[in-house]
Amino acid sequence: MSRKTEKRRSTCDARAAFTLVEVLIVISIIALLMAIVIPSVARARENARSVICRTVLVEWGRMMMIYAEQHRDYLPYEDRGEEHMGRICWFDAINWTPTSTVAPERIKACPTVLRSDPNREESYRMNSKLAETNQTSPCYQPYRRLSTLRHPERTVLLFDGDVGGDNISFKGRWRQRNDDVNYRHNVAANLLFTDWHVQNMREHVVARQSVANHPLIWQPEDMGPWDPEP
Repeated sequence: MSRKTEKRRSTCDARAAFTLVEVLIVISIIALLMAIVIPSVARARENARSVICRTVLVEWGRMMMIYAEQHRDYLPYEDRGEEHMGRICWFDAINWTPTSTVAPERIKACPTVLRSDPNREESYRMNSKLAETNQTSPCYQPYRRLSTLRHPERTVLLFDGDVGGDNISFKGRWRQRNDDVNYRHNVAANLLFTDWHVQNMREHVVARQSVANHPLIWQPEDMGPWDPEP
């Protein structure tokens, strides 16, 4: 082999090899692409779970409507702990509500909440300001009759609830502080209204529309003055 051929081959080998700088540039590009793609994939997956969540709440609305039809237009009770008084929580009462599309056990929790979470059951909560369970209150009425709601299309019934704490609660409400609403769907929450439609709302929109209890209604007019920061 001639020296000219050897020189040409060595030159080609040198051009084919990557330098350390080139390798670092490639790794940086890959890392940048992953940093862009992975959050996008995570958001897309959460959007998909949000769609399933809205479907679940639609089914809850359908069962709530059937329950009200069977109980003189009344909604079920808001929480557990008073079964001795004959008050069955909405979460449990719905077990006896006939449904032709899906068993209640399959819609008891938001799909975003981990199955291993011990408080998973409270991932949906009922709006506690629809009724007044304090017997000493002048507004006492532990059950809400749907026909008494003036604006059912704007009145919240169920919502994505905050999960955690020492005790499981099946009721809650919007507050300026210590909000019971959980915005787990890409900083948005799903809300079921008393006209049975479901809406996905961003956190800042919920706050803006709730602070005066208008146009988003948490507390009906017959429940007394509204306090957004109790």
